Amino acid sequence: MQASISIPNELTTLARLFADAGFPLYAVGGMVRNALLGLPVHDMDITSAMRMEDVRALCAAHGIGCTEKGAFFGTLDLALGAWRFEYAAFRAERYGAGGAHRPEGVRFTQSLEEDAFRRDFTVNALYYDILSGQIVDPTGGFADLSARAIRATSPDPGAILADDGLRILRLARFAAELGFSVEAHTLAAARANVAGVRDISAERLREELDKILLSDIRYGLGSGRVLAGLFLLRETGALAVVLPEVAAGAGIAQRAEYHAHDVEEHMLRACACAKPTRTARLAALLHDVGKPVMVRKTGRMLGHDAAGAELAAGILRRLKYPNAVQEEVVALVRCHMYDLNGNAKETTLRRRFALWGAAFTLALADLREADVHGSGRIAGEVKSAARWRAVLARMQQEGAPLCAAQLRCTGADIMEWLNLPASPRVGEIKRALMLHCACHPRDNEPGRLKKIAKDIGGLRG
Repeated sequence: MQASISIPNELTTLARLFADAGFPLYAVGGMVRNALLGLPVHDMDITSAMRMEDVRALCAAHGIGCTEKGAFFGTLDLALGAWRFEYAAFRAERYGAGGAHRPEGVRFTQSLEEDAFRRDFTVNALYYDILSGQIVDPTGGFADLSARAIRATSPDPGAILADDGLRILRLARFAAELGFSVEAHTLAAARANVAGVRDISAERLREELDKILLSDIRYGLGSGRVLAGLFLLRETGALAVVLPEVAAGAGIAQRAEYHAHDVEEHMLRACACAKPTRTARLAALLHDVGKPVMVRKTGRMLGHDAAGAELAAGILRRLKYPNAVQEEVVALVRCHMYDLNGNAKETTLRRRFALWGAAFTLALADLREADVHGSGRIAGEVKSAARWRAVLARMQQEGAPLCAAQLRCTGADIMEWLNLPASPRVGEIKRALMLHCACHPRDNEPGRLKKIAKDIGGLRG
C-alpha cells in the first residue's frame, strides 16, 4: 500500500544511511497512525532490523547523536539537527505471569512481522518505509484505522492484554484521544485480564490516568472523549483497580432532585465537565469520594467533604503525584461544599477569598460548576460560582489584598509600629489587617494600616 507521509529531511537522510547498510528504515506507531488520520504527530518512533550496536557504529561514523535509552529493548535516541527520533530494533518479547509492564525476555529478530505482533493494538502496528513510501500492515491496522476501532494485534487479544496490564489503560486512552471504539473481543479480553493492572507501577498508572483525564485536548475532540475514556476504565474494571475509592460510589443513589446519577457516575461526569487542567480534572474526579465512606459509617453523606479530602490525599500519595498537585486537589475537595446555596454575605466571601487567594477562589468556582453540571440536572450558569467571580472581580478592581504581598505593610512594619518582637502575634495582626482590607480596600494604605494595627494591638496614639 502506497502512502504519502510528511517526513523530515533529516529522517530521509538517516533512512538512506540505513539502506546503504542493507536495512530499510521504517516509521512506526503513532507517527504513521496520526499522519494517516491527519492528526498532529507527537512521537517520532523508527525501527528496522539493524541491531543496536550496529546503529551506534553507523551514527558514530556519520556524526549523528546517539544515546542509549534501553539496551534490554534495543532502543536508542538519535539526534539529527533539531530532530529527535526513538529507534528500536525489531524484537519479540516474552512476559512472565501477571501484568508487569517489563517483559522477562527480549529476542531481537530480522522479522518485521514478529515485531508487529508483539505490539499492543493494530493501529499502532503500521510501518511506513521512509524511502519507498510503502505502508506495511501485517496486523490489519489500516482497516481498523478506517473503521475507527482499537483492536489487539493478536487473533487472541487475551495474549496481548494478559502480558502487560498497562495495555488496558492504554486501550482506554487511545479510544478517548482518537475518538475510536473498542473491538468487542479486545474489550472482553481487557475485562478478563484486568487483574494485571495491579502489577503496574504507580508512576505508570498516574501517567496513563493523566492522559485519559486530558484526552480531549490531545487532538481537540471535546470533553466527551474524557467521559468515554473514564467509562472504558469502568467497563473493563480498571477503575476499581486504579481508583477503588471512586468505584465504591457505584450504586449509591443521591437525591433525585439534585442528581440524575449515582455517586460514581456523578464523579466521572463532573470530571469530564471540569476545565482541562490536571488539578481541575483530578479535583472533580475525587470531590465526592467521601460519600461512600460516610454512607457506610452514618447512613448519610454529611461530612463527605472532610472525609473526601483525607481519602483524596491518600489516593494522590499512592499514585505519587507531585506535592503541589496533592495540596491543591485536597484543598479543593475539602472546600467544595462551601457556600453551596450561595447565601453567604459578601463580607464573609471577601474575607474568605482574601485567605484563599484569587487563583484558588477561581479554581473552586470552576469545581462548583463542574460539580453542578455533572449532576445531570442543571445546565447553564451556576449562580454561586458566578457570584463568587463577581465578588472577586470587585475586590481586584478595588485593590483589596488577595495575598500577603498585596497588603501594603510587612511583618517588619507591624513589629516597628507596635514595638513587637518576631512572634506569632505579628502574623495574627497581619492576618487581621488582610481580613479588614478585604472588606475595606481603601484602608490598604500604610498610614491607615498603622492606625488599625495599633487598634488591633491595643495601642492608642
